[in-house]
Amino acid sequence: MNTKFPLLTMGICLGTLPLMADTNNNEKPNIVWFLTEDLSTHYLALYNNGNGAETPNVSWMAQNGVTYTNAYSNAPVSSAARTTLITGCYAPRFAGSFHRRLRSMTMPEGLRMFPSYLREAGYYTCNAQKTDYNVKLDKTAWDNIKGELDSWKNRADKNQPFFFQRSNMLTHESKLQFDEETFRNVKTVHSPSEVYLHPSLPDTELMRYTYATFYDRIHDSDEELGKLISMLKEENVLDNTIIFYFGDNGGSLPGTKGYTDDIGIHVPLVVYVPEKWRDKLGVKKGSVEGEPVSFMDFAPTVLKLAGVEIPAQMDGQPFLGEQKKEDFIVGYGDRFDELYAFNRTLRKGKYRYARNYQPYHTQSLFALYRYKQLSFREWKDNFVEGKLNKYQSSFFMPFGPEELYDLEKDPYEMNNLVHDKKYEKVLSEMRNTLNEYLVKKADLGFFPETVVLEEGMANPATWGEANRERIKRFAEIAQLQTEEYSVKVQKKLEKGLLSADAVERMWALTTCAYFAEEASGLKSYAERLLMDERSYVRCRAMVFLSELGVVFSKNDVLTVLGNVKTGAETMFVLNDLTHMFENNLIKPFKIKKEELKKKCAGVDWRVKYLNSYASSDSWSERWKLIYRENNNKH
Repeated sequence: MNTKFPLLTMGICLGTLPLMADTNNNEKPNIVWFLTEDLSTHYLALYNNGNGAETPNVSWMAQNGVTYTNAYSNAPVSSAARTTLITGCYAPRFAGSFHRRLRSMTMPEGLRMFPSYLREAGYYTCNAQKTDYNVKLDKTAWDNIKGELDSWKNRADKNQPFFFQRSNMLTHESKLQFDEETFRNVKTVHSPSEVYLHPSLPDTELMRYTYATFYDRIHDSDEELGKLISMLKEENVLDNTIIFYFGDNGGSLPGTKGYTDDIGIHVPLVVYVPEKWRDKLGVKKGSVEGEPVSFMDFAPTVLKLAGVEIPAQMDGQPFLGEQKKEDFIVGYGDRFDELYAFNRTLRKGKYRYARNYQPYHTQSLFALYRYKQLSFREWKDNFVEGKLNKYQSSFFMPFGPEELYDLEKDPYEMNNLVHDKKYEKVLSEMRNTLNEYLVKKADLGFFPETVVLEEGMANPATWGEANRERIKRFAEIAQLQTEEYSVKVQKKLEKGLLSADAVERMWALTTCAYFAEEASGLKSYAERLLMDERSYVRCRAMVFLSELGVVFSKNDVLTVLGNVKTGAETMFVLNDLTHMFENNLIKPFKIKKEELKKKCAGVDWRVKYLNSYASSDSWSERWKLIYRENNNKH
């Protein structure tokens, strides 16, 4: 089954005509965004040869517009993805990719949220409920920021063009956080026995029930889409309204949302284009477009449709009637609630390359919100009990620094080609392309979040540009993870460990932690860094040294926690401690709230999990302890 290209037989949209509003009569199209929460292409029948949820209203749009087969949300979680949408920018260059925000970031200098430019051009802009941005709200963006499904009707002049955004929550991850009683007693509309189960997950009764529940919710969201289309038709505006249907990030099932695998950022995108606009935009009815597009491109596309000049500060490029210049997509993951991860991906042609900058971590490192799903916990139970095959187990194994997949042959990313000599050239090219892009964009993911909060809050993007040379040095040290360990590598790491830059020291230790025993010759340098001025350096030294067999105590950890400067740094330390707990690198202990110098949102979740280790050796029993106070009903 090919999960990347839908079973559609219409012609390809080449987009040869200019993309702009009708300049003959100054008529501008209405533009609607219908976002379906937590939905990747992998769950729709439209994209999977009939395997998946049927969506008749989305199919109607596809028949009367264009289906994009390679659309990406860039980030696999809502706030980072929505920040990308509203700005048209690469979110990591202004630290907008950390989910949930600890502080609202400032957008690149001079840039406004894109609906603000639409309002200047005469549009009525309205949003149905959800915002969820990691940047400071631009109060000029919306006429109505908390509207309902019909809030576009509220414009005083019915001839005024409108931009309307609706976020449909029916498919949100939380809808799959049902309890045991629901699983046993509530029947699904879709038959669990008929769902198409992805090979990365175990074939169990609970997993099939979770899939069927998700299919039900997808169908429900499609019904709301149909209701909106009917409203537009009844108001006689459908024939002048371009509708975008898309997922706001990857799917709700275990191992999808919150992870930068293809299934976590590859979203459906279907655009209904009314007849009067098809020729103007070069869109053939029922066409299929394979060009790569991402959330960075959505704002520039809407502005071009409205005849508005695209701000130079935006990173995206318009599509829908135009051919993009950039032929690749970059994905990013930084922090997800209490879980720090630094992952970047590159999709180009049929290949997807992934760079995991904390390669000794497992993808499954605990994050409370993910594990609220019964099926997610069952997946972990099966791993602990040795019931999974190697593909299903890979989620619980260390990342490794690089991944490379041929998505045409291997849509579920089961065969990592990094060590296949036939793909050495592809690997090298994609590695270099991604690394150059991250340095060019001054990606702030190379800094611990606490450093950005301490030093860069006046304007993170400007601060990042001023620190591009530092970022380049950090990236060079991190790239040593992709090389064979050698005397040359060791000398570069030694230089990094002696650097006057704390972040550089952290990156040298991170790379040492990946090489572990191979880098044991640097043990004495790491030992000195246990008393570093910064706690994010100290804890990374502990990770490396614990891999070499050094035993640390609770008092050692409390000394590190007592030296933090922000709650974000506390979270960074606790994230490393979680890795050490999960891999038996330290004897578990409990942490009291009063033992933490600084806290922030997410710290309580992390501490609760860590404390469960000191109470039980059993994963299942620890889980019960975590949710005892509310009977595990979330």
